[in-house]
Parts: sequence; C-alpha cells; structure tokens
Amino acid sequence: MNLSEHIEQFRKQYPQIRPFEEEDDVEWFNQGFDLLKAGKLDQAEKTFAKLALAQPDHSDGFEGLGLVYEEKGELLKAEMFLREAARKIERMVREGSMNAIFLNRIRSDVDRVLGKQPSPAIPPSPK
Repeated sequence: MNLSEHIEQFRKQYPQIRPFEEEDDVEWFNQGFDLLKAGKLDQAEKTFAKLALAQPDHSDGFEGLGLVYEEKGELLKAEMFLREAARKIERMVREGSMNAIFLNRIRSDVDRVLGKQPSPAIPPSPK
C-alpha cells in the first residue's frame, strides 16, 4: 500500500475527523507519544492516524506513525511515513515556520530505519 492508500484507510476508520477542524490535535500529539513510550503501539497508531488526518499539512502525525511502525518492525511503512514527515518539515523550514533542527532529527529517524532494513540480495557472481 502506498501513502495515499493508508491515508484513505484512516479516513474510512475515522470519518468524523475533518482536516483543520479538530481541537484535540495537541492532545493527540502528547497522547500518541505517551502511548508509544508505554509500548501501546496499536493505541499510539490510532492516535497518530487521527492527528495525521486532522493536520495533514503538519509532520507530527506522520512522524508518530513512522515511529510506531518502526517499533512494530514494519520498516517499509516506517520509512514511508517518516519520509512524508520529512517532506512536510522541509516545506515548513523553507516557509520559516519550523526550525531546521527538526529536519535534522527526522532525517536521523529515516537513516535509523534504513539501517535496520535488510540490504537487497546481491546475486552471486557468475563463475
């Protein structure tokens, strides 16, 4: 599944969430990271999915989902969501609404996930 398909799946799960209309987004951010730290990954995933739907132009929900998927061992999904968070942060840094230190942090997250993924199999050289 690609990113758009995941987002559409979240929309079906949470049809009541409307972009830019939610007042719980800061609470969801804090709750999501508390759940992640506590190892409650399924609950954290649901919370970050709601945040990503409520604030689709911001990185927090996507970053949180990436970190959840990393903890679950779903590294391709983790990379996809962390890269999306990085794209959003890059835009925000260019616009001056976010400090570049956050971009460095998310890039480190992506690099860490990439380091956990197995390298593609290299075919044996012909004899």
